Amino acid sequence: MNKEKLISYIQLINTAGIGPVNFKRLMDRYHDIDIALKELSQKKSIFPRQKAEKELLTAEIKGIKIITIEDDEYPYNLKQIDDCPPVLYALGNTSLLQNKNALAVVGSRSASFGASKLAQNISKEIAENGITIVSGMARGIDSFAHLGALETNASTIAVLGTGVDVVYPKENDTLYKKIIQKGLVLSEYPLGTSPQSSNFPRRNRIVSGLSKGVLVVEASVMSGSLITANLALEQGRDVYAIPGAPFDNRTSGCNKLIKEGATLVETSKDISDNFDFKDKEFISLTPSKIPTRELFEYSLDNNQISTDSANENNLHQNLLSLISTTGEDIDDIIRHFSVPTEEILMVISELELDGKIIRLPGNKIAKS
Repeated sequence: MNKEKLISYIQLINTAGIGPVNFKRLMDRYHDIDIALKELSQKKSIFPRQKAEKELLTAEIKGIKIITIEDDEYPYNLKQIDDCPPVLYALGNTSLLQNKNALAVVGSRSASFGASKLAQNISKEIAENGITIVSGMARGIDSFAHLGALETNASTIAVLGTGVDVVYPKENDTLYKKIIQKGLVLSEYPLGTSPQSSNFPRRNRIVSGLSKGVLVVEASVMSGSLITANLALEQGRDVYAIPGAPFDNRTSGCNKLIKEGATLVETSKDISDNFDFKDKEFISLTPSKIPTRELFEYSLDNNQISTDSANENNLHQNLLSLISTTGEDIDDIIRHFSVPTEEILMVISELELDGKIIRLPGNKIAKS
């Protein structure tokens, strides 16, 4: 992709209210990034082009590659999820993005010694079979999964909830440098993005989206690892889990996953025997229909209020009143209203563009 078009990509994705879903809807509507920017600029303030140019220059100076969804290097598996990031920042061996055979390994940040070593050993053995190990470089299971892969052919990708040039947690600085040298560090966040609690659940959809399956080594029922496993199920990925003692809260999430149908894992062979090495299309459980009516119709003309537009405004208010700050499932909201699904999805997009709601992992939205 030429530089001018790449700068336009950076502008659009960094414009307030334009997340991955709205980015996709704009591109489906206008089919050209510059036309989308021009149309959007008539309704709201666009991320300054000068800042986008500076972002690209900084990336070039730091040896960071910016990959868009239009590029051949964009990972095949990730492109199939409904809310795939339009822009990725990559530092390290980008050829790893071409390996469709990837396994995410996640688990507790305060993992037991036994679970940590097991994660490391399984990751090493899986990587030896040509499977890329994907994780989030958090302390605990994530770190040991990366270390296991680094013992072999260095086939590991760390997906960060920060900019790729920001190390978090700080204690993983040495691991971060090893991954850059032999593997790949990846993020959807702009350079310099600091750790924020809301970034990490969003990051998890990329961890599972890059992979054909997710292995949960040790996790409680309320952990981020279970979020990743649930995202994997919604994305049509396989889920594997290592069982644990019933009285240990750190393994309660794994036991729950196994009860619900996850593949029980004791050794790496349990994964390799079930792993699908063929190219595959994933069947997502989240709605992906793109509304066809005008994306910004709700705010185009405030001078003439017709009966239809008044009803439309009521729908916006009624929908907004149902949403809490902790999040609601979009499917539940759709079922609540006796209007077409595409109309509800459009209202959600408009409220997001207005900054009144935000998207959460797991097909949820919350009041901002």
